[in-house]
Amino acid sequence: MAKKSMMSEAADAMKSVAGAALGAAAVAATGVVVSSVAGAMSQSGQKLEQAAPSLEKAAAQKLTKPILPKKQKRAAAKKKATSAKKKVAAKRAAKKKRTPARKKRTPARKKR
Repeated sequence: MAKKSMMSEAADAMKSVAGAALGAAAVAATGVVVSSVAGAMSQSGQKLEQAAPSLEKAAAQKLTKPILPKKQKRAAAKKKATSAKKKVAAKRAAKKKRTPARKKRTPARKKR
């Protein structure tokens, strides 16, 4: 049991290290892309170079947060729920349309 725990800890450590490395690489790549685009643009190149640090900072903030998949609604469950609601609504509508059941006639009482 202890061996499995140590392995899972090592795997978690590797994941966090790999995530940090990817984040750092992405931040560096953002800086390279911004500087190359700034050099390519002649008229507004200076403005873009001045904005480069803020762009790198924004990219770093986004990349340091964990990337998790969005919670998705299950289509099958949603479809099943809507069809169940429709069935209930149809039954209620049919019940309203029906004429009320007739009461049985009770035989007349004999007088004493």
